[in-house]
Amino acid sequence: MNAALEVRGIVKRFGATHVLRGVDLHVAQGERHALIGPNGAGKSTLFDLISGRARPDDGRIVANGADITGKPPQRVSRWLARSFQTTSVFGGLSVLDNLRCAALGAASSSVIDRWLPSRRVDDRAHAMLDAIGLAARADDLAARLTYAEQRALDLGIALATDAPLILLDEPTAGMNRAEATRALDLIRTTTQGRTLLVIEHDMDAVFNLADRISVLVRGRVIASDTPAAIRANHDVQDAYLGGVAS
Repeated sequence: MNAALEVRGIVKRFGATHVLRGVDLHVAQGERHALIGPNGAGKSTLFDLISGRARPDDGRIVANGADITGKPPQRVSRWLARSFQTTSVFGGLSVLDNLRCAALGAASSSVIDRWLPSRRVDDRAHAMLDAIGLAARADDLAARLTYAEQRALDLGIALATDAPLILLDEPTAGMNRAEATRALDLIRTTTQGRTLLVIEHDMDAVFNLADRISVLVRGRVIASDTPAAIRANHDVQDAYLGGVAS
């Protein structure tokens, strides 16, 4: 199966500390892929390298056949969109205008389409507004949304860019069980047909959402397989899952 993302031999050091020690990761087109591991394993650092927020010390990152290693975020955004552990919405803009900004960034590269409002941008923003269930809040300032609603808007912003690969960093962090369940249903529905790489600590969420799971421990991927195989993997049980896998 063709790769949406290939990470090959990625190394990242901060001073004398090796955070990533030759990470290899393969995410297939259209796959929902979860990246799990204990705190400090290097998961968010790997996301920073993939999304262009930091440069690796060694290795290559290839997205849909294009080498994006070390490219800045504005260049990488052609191939992927990312949400963060904390909300990154524009609180002083309306919900709809947050989505318009994201959709505008994905509009045609022609000068006219880039700088003038377009029907395509509005249509995409409104479609995403409906998809994330915030149509009734369209004109409200994003700062007035609940935490769970802001996380839904974060997802909508990532999806509205129309990037083929979506990176979600702990999308259910800080949510109660009911909110997390709704968030996962939303992610499952809105990412249909898209490629998803997600960091998540909720193991119930991971095993119910992911097609494949990679386990990062001490800067190395120790296993990458189907949820059933990961659950049964003794090395993964010893290093991370413990009783969750039994």
